[in-house]
Amino acid sequence: MAEPEFLRYADAQAAYGRHLLAEHQRDGTGCCRSCGRAHPCEQRAHGGRLVVHYADWDGGEPALVRPYLRTAG
Repeated sequence: MAEPEFLRYADAQAAYGRHLLAEHQRDGTGCCRSCGRAHPCEQRAHGGRLVVHYADWDGGEPALVRPYLRTAG
């Protein structure tokens, strides 16, 4: 997979992880508001793993890291 496609994929996976974290929050009883399982449910844990794994590849590297990628302008 080429780098631009992977960066889009990584961004989408991190966004999906953030969505799962927002959706599967704890209620007042200690259960998940969305699925009713004990908090943290598997979906929330999966969302956290996605964010931790893919958020590092946001494509927002400083220009000094890879100056050869700059386009001539």
